[in-house]
Amino acid sequence: MKKWLTVCLFVFAVLLAACSSTDDSGSSDDKPSSDDQKTVAFFSAGASNNYLQTGIKEAEKVAKEYGWKIEIFDGGFDPLKQLNQLQNAVAQKKFDAFLIEAVDGNQLCDMVQSSVLPAYIAVSAINIELCGAVDDAAEGTLTFVGGQGVNVYQDIYKDIVANNPDGGKIAIIGGPSTGTPYLYNIKGMELEIANNDKWQIIGPYSTDYTANQAFQVTQNALQAHPDLKVIFSNYSGMSAGVVEAVNAAGKKGKVKIYDFGGDEWSFEAVRNGDIEQTVIMLPKEEVQKGMEAIKNHFEGKDYQSFYDLTQEDILPGTPYVNKNNIADFETKGLPEY
Repeated sequence: MKKWLTVCLFVFAVLLAACSSTDDSGSSDDKPSSDDQKTVAFFSAGASNNYLQTGIKEAEKVAKEYGWKIEIFDGGFDPLKQLNQLQNAVAQKKFDAFLIEAVDGNQLCDMVQSSVLPAYIAVSAINIELCGAVDDAAEGTLTFVGGQGVNVYQDIYKDIVANNPDGGKIAIIGGPSTGTPYLYNIKGMELEIANNDKWQIIGPYSTDYTANQAFQVTQNALQAHPDLKVIFSNYSGMSAGVVEAVNAAGKKGKVKIYDFGGDEWSFEAVRNGDIEQTVIMLPKEEVQKGMEAIKNHFEGKDYQSFYDLTQEDILPGTPYVNKNNIADFETKGLPEY
């Protein structure tokens, strides 16, 4: 009898210890997963246009293919809002990785370095680099997938100058003035055009990336500067408004429109002569590369610390789409959105 009592007490003690251990560790929902199913947070710069929506859908698609869970955070082009989203996500203690499309990569830097990485959360950055890293992953992060750096904008303006040797007035139309793409756009312009005596800069104008605001800005610019020669519009979604204003003013063919976006609308606009050229964007490739780096990291495989989307094999040797080479892009299955 004493023997059985001793055995029972021993079993009870073991069970009690096991229960205590489970309670101290917390539930599985409160910790990053340790098996093949990872939980990823995608911090999108916004969700209000086709480019961003395409990226979000692609992230959800890739996560499903990998067997992962994913949560989407819409930054709304607001640096402070996105910073708070990262802070709250870290506090939830359930994410294995962050895919970050920063509104302002410098503002997120301290949070990533002091809170995200110490929590053993893997980080891939896309579109906008973190912590001022140029053509490379920020310290401690996995990769940077870039296609809108200062060098990209500088090359765009260099191409515009080369194709318009006489110069003239150029209107610069961008997105929200607090966003990094706007700031990089201006920096690229300053490096290539600001000190060129043949060119006079009109603007730059900031918008919310919508066609309506772009129409109003373009209309005002045309009225104030009837001798305007060139317009650079930093997103295809708003370039539709630029085209509408130019055509309504009877300026089609007289004012050259250069676009950044490379979506279905812009391809058609190149084909019918509404815009001179579009620069391709690859929202699907961007997300795929960022997610792939995370996957390879968890599987112990190699990945690149930097991907330059303007040099991707999917492009026919150039990111610039015009009437002369548009068929080459379409043969490659472009545009992506």
